[in-house]
Amino acid sequence: MKIPNINFREASTNGGRTKTAIFIYTGPGDPVPHLRQAVSLYVLNEGYNEFIDANMDNPWVRVIIFGLNDMDQTTFDSDIHHL
Repeated sequence: MKIPNINFREASTNGGRTKTAIFIYTGPGDPVPHLRQAVSLYVLNEGYNEFIDANMDNPWVRVIIFGLNDMDQTTFDSDIHHL
């Protein structure tokens, strides 16, 4: 099912065990019901983590992560971990 005005990007890591999906609503009106439907159709019955804007001022974007607990982890080092 295609949902109008929803842009979607997905990335897999950790041998496909971890997925990050980004949903962006670009249409008119309230984005919340459109994004809620898109995320629901994407995740089905799988558990996931959802991240929202810290300032709560961007309801047009949803970031979903599957397999967060399966991700490879390392100690943070600002000398090597940066954009």
